[in-house]
Order: sequence, then structure tokens, then C-alpha cells
Amino acid sequence: MKKMIVACALLCSMVAAAQTRAERTPQERAKAATERMTKELGLDAQQSAKVEAINAKYAEESSARREQRKAENEARRQEAKARLQAHEADMKAVLTEEQYNKWVVLRDERKQRRKEEMKERRKKPH
Repeated sequence: MKKMIVACALLCSMVAAAQTRAERTPQERAKAATERMTKELGLDAQQSAKVEAINAKYAEESSARREQRKAENEARRQEAKARLQAHEADMKAVLTEEQYNKWVVLRDERKQRRKEEMKERRKKPH
């Protein structure tokens, strides 16, 4: 029981730390990286200022790329959804109601089977 509580507390702290990191601005991330580097590498004030400028530049670029990927992923999801709807409409136009309903059931079963197979693959050690 004690191990379980410790594991749960550790997991909660890791999740909270990950969320805090993700919510920081590029400037905050650059400043934190610079502070860490200053401490670990023993940078002087001049080096620290230059390193912070470099870190800020790359943090901004990284943030911009992350936002771009997020927008691209959303666009791909919308395209896929539109294709799926068009496919379903085309199938519904050709199949009888009974055939269409059977097709939907079979498709959903295949989808569920694939989902379960993916779970099994994730469980297997590499």
C-alpha cells in the first residue's frame, strides 16, 4: 500500500511538472535553461547574457514550429473527417439500407479489432 501511495505521488508530481513546463512561455523556458547552464557550467555574467539570447532565439523557433505542427495536425484531422463523411455518403448512396447497416457494423468491428491489436503490441516488450 505504501509503495502504491509513493508511486501515485511520484506520478502526480511528474504530470504537474510536465504541465508546468508545457505552459511556460518561450522566454521563461530560455531563462530557466540559462539559469541551469550558468549553474552547471559556471558561466560569467557576459556569457550568461549571450547564452540567454541564444536560448531565447531557439525557444521562440521551437514554439513557432510546435504551433505550426498543431495547426497542420488539426487540418489533417479535418480533411480525414471530411473524407470519411464523403465515403460514408457514397456508400450509403449505393448500398441498400440493410447492406449499409451491415457495412457499418463490420467496419466498427474491424476498427475495434485493430484497436485491441494495438493495445497488445504496446504491452509486448521490444
